[in-house]
Amino acid sequence: MPGLPPAQDEAGVIAEIRANVVFEKMIVSVLTVAGFSAAAHFLIAFALRLSANALSFAGLGSLVMNAILFAAFFFLAGFAASVAIGIPLFRALEKAKLRKPWPYGLAALVVSFLILAAAGAPPSVEAPQRALYLLPGLAAALLFARRMKPFWEAAVRREEEPQTSIIWLR
Repeated sequence: MPGLPPAQDEAGVIAEIRANVVFEKMIVSVLTVAGFSAAAHFLIAFALRLSANALSFAGLGSLVMNAILFAAFFFLAGFAASVAIGIPLFRALEKAKLRKPWPYGLAALVVSFLILAAAGAPPSVEAPQRALYLLPGLAAALLFARRMKPFWEAAVRREEEPQTSIIWLR
């Protein structure tokens, strides 16, 4: 039919649209978790300062700035991980028709660990409390999987349906 792209190009366009939707879901998940992580970072540091009776106006400003910097760093790391690892992982898993949350969670844990190692603060036997820094990445991956579940279910239903012929109306 004139004006319609060939089936191969159409499949590529559909795959690109899916990748864009997945990227949007990843970024929304990263932003959401960055906000909650910054709030948790602030509240934990506030509780520690309050328990040490070391709360001051300057200390409160420092807590706010540290929480903002933590959120900004987490967002930038999450954005980079989404581009470099998340989208290629999605494409590979879609080809394998594996629509489960565990590969994304595992990838998030590995990426979080590598980022902490590059920053010089990986979780270890000497500093097990640093394992808490792995949780935001895992939470973002699980939130992403939760947001993708309706899309994955729709893809499974579409694969199970028999292909019907397209009727063109003129």
